[in-house]
Amino acid sequence: MAGEVSKEALESILVHAMFAAKTVRPQRDRLLEVRRRLQQQLKPSDDDIAHCDLASELSKVYYDGMKDSARAIAACLELAAESGARLDLIPAFAAMPDEQLHDALLAQQRLPARPTTQTEAFARVEAAFYAVRLCKEHHILSCIEHLVGVRPPQAAANRSVDVDKARDYLDRACTLASLAVKHIDLAVAVISTFLHPNKVASISEFTDTAASISEDHFLQVTSVFD
Repeated sequence: MAGEVSKEALESILVHAMFAAKTVRPQRDRLLEVRRRLQQQLKPSDDDIAHCDLASELSKVYYDGMKDSARAIAACLELAAESGARLDLIPAFAAMPDEQLHDALLAQQRLPARPTTQTEAFARVEAAFYAVRLCKEHHILSCIEHLVGVRPPQAAANRSVDVDKARDYLDRACTLASLAVKHIDLAVAVISTFLHPNKVASISEFTDTAASISEDHFLQVTSVFD
């Protein structure tokens, strides 16, 4: 069918999609845990040590998992385009200001509740990409800045501590991460239907291993994804 990707290309795409799904989910869970801890603080404005600890945890989410997830999701879209897929993307997303993009991703009504085609699956991949990127580059960094007055990777910054704003950004980061999990899981489910179950199982087993590899060793397995 015109616009559909070959099984060989889909196998490569599914590797990246599964890897993204298996790395973004634990990062979402870490964000939810940080939010729980921040909500439990009785006097957050006076607890600088706790704020530094939470900011450290958020930095780990930013550096340890979200970057890998964003790379893997972007690779899905690149491979799909190179393989002749029919992509129903939204170019306006790339030019939207951060807060407008946040609202647009939450209000996205064009996506079917139950995607069934490759095109619909790739639309979910696109939505996951922007949700992860926005969560990582804007909301997590802004939350850290309002917790401790420093926005990574800066070594120093003007003090801008505002715990209420930090909570708002963290809430939005959690929402976006959960949205990304939903989108990429749906994309994986749809793409898997176009492949033999044994191949899907093999890819799942491989990505289980790849997703458990630490950031220090990640570069050693990227060639396997190509």
